[in-house]
Amino acid sequence: MNTSSHTMPDAAIHASPYANNEERSKHFRIMGRLATEVCRTIDEIEPLYEDILAHMKDTASVQDYLPILVSKRVKELLSHP
Repeated sequence: MNTSSHTMPDAAIHASPYANNEERSKHFRIMGRLATEVCRTIDEIEPLYEDILAHMKDTASVQDYLPILVSKRVKELLSHP
């Protein structure tokens, strides 16, 4: 098989940063509030939010504050052109 022509499915490339559906729902509610606050759509915020969440989850020893920290970082990045 020629590996250069083989592509991985999107799910394998972009693994979900959520441990379960409950966690996913919690973060989507937060993204909704954040989207309203920064006058963007959830579709615009979601990739950035999930990327930051995944990186922070890897290093966080306590994950209770991740929604706050991720939201703050997203707002910082969206405020700079």
